[in-house]
Parts: sequence; structure tokens; C-alpha cells
Amino acid sequence: MNINELKNWIMEHNVESRSIEGFWIALNNYMEDSPEEYESYFGACEKKSLVIEVQQVALMLGNYPECNQNHIISYVPIIYNGKTLGLYRLLFTLDGIIDDDYFTLD
Repeated sequence: MNINELKNWIMEHNVESRSIEGFWIALNNYMEDSPEEYESYFGACEKKSLVIEVQQVALMLGNYPECNQNHIISYVPIIYNGKTLGLYRLLFTLDGIIDDDYFTLD
């Protein structure tokens, strides 16, 4: 397997910047859609104090053994004051199109 091909794909499709942008959109939607729940997880958390960085990128071969539902997935832990609060995952098709995302809190 050629890891450099995957790394080139990641750069070509701006996975890092699109993942971070997707996180902020998801967080703002969460804040607007569920303000009480947002407050219970984040309280007076200052957004600028969140550490939001892509930590992992993976190739997922879905619907095994046919492997016809494949994605590149970026993993962005949600970290505040050294504590991981949750995880944001952004799924891309192999064509580089955003297919889905998941915003989960611990």
C-alpha cells in the first residue's frame, strides 16, 4: 500500500481545513439547536480555548467484503483545558465530496 498516495489525496482535497471548518459549523448548529445541552457540556467555555486539530485520517472500506461503501474519515478530538470532550468525524467519498459528519460528546 502506498501511504504517499493517501497523503497526497488528503492534501489535494483539503481534508484538514474542511474538517476544521465542518467542526465549527457543527458546533454552532449544536449551540443553536440544543442550547441547554450545549451549556451542560461546554458551560462558559470560550471557543478560542478549544483545541481543534485533525489527529487522524483513515481509509474505511465499508460493506466488507464487497467494499463498495468506502470513505476517507478525518478525526478531530474536541479538547478544552486538556480534557477531551468529544470527537468530530468528517466522512469524504473517494471523489472528495463530504458525505456525512458525526459530532459526539463524551
